[in-house]
Amino acid sequence: MVFYSARPVQRVRQVVLDVVVLLGCVLAVVVGTTVSGAISGIAAIGTRVNRDGSAFQEQLGKAASALGKVPFAGDAVSRPLRAASERAGAVAAAGTEQHDATVRLAHLVGAGVAVVLVVALLLVWLQFRGGFVRSATATARLGRQPAGTELLAVRALTTRPEVTLLGADVVDRWRRGDPATVRALADLERRASGLRPSGPPD
Repeated sequence: MVFYSARPVQRVRQVVLDVVVLLGCVLAVVVGTTVSGAISGIAAIGTRVNRDGSAFQEQLGKAASALGKVPFAGDAVSRPLRAASERAGAVAAAGTEQHDATVRLAHLVGAGVAVVLVVALLLVWLQFRGGFVRSATATARLGRQPAGTELLAVRALTTRPEVTLLGADVVDRWRRGDPATVRALADLERRASGLRPSGPPD
């Protein structure tokens, strides 16, 4: 495949665009990572809720166990504390769920932002570079065929207004099969497609 033009100015533009798109893709990944990190920061709330809820559950459990040893009234006194300990455990579990859900959301949103930006950059690249790559590659492939030079000459005659620069009688010379004219027309097509002209005849 042909990715870059043989014309220096056009090639510089293509290289600059490629570098810009590549840097843009890297920046898109950085932005996605930053967004993911910002959302993940919210997960710290769930971590604190889990930590505090677990500690409170443990304290209530210890208090319930201690009061449960009180003769006669121990069970009645400790029962509310055990219930409160269970509720504290539920709060701690909810904190864990919130943490996990936030982390998953952070990964999804961060990856989504990065993918959207990268796809947008690739679409821009394809719009400005894909046409050249396809055209130049097809022209180079055509020129390598057994009758490639003649085919490129015909295409130049039918599609390139610059053929008039080769002289007013260029069509007549092409009809006579003049080798220099055929080669000049083919080279015109090659240059128009961003390729180097053919070398001198053997």
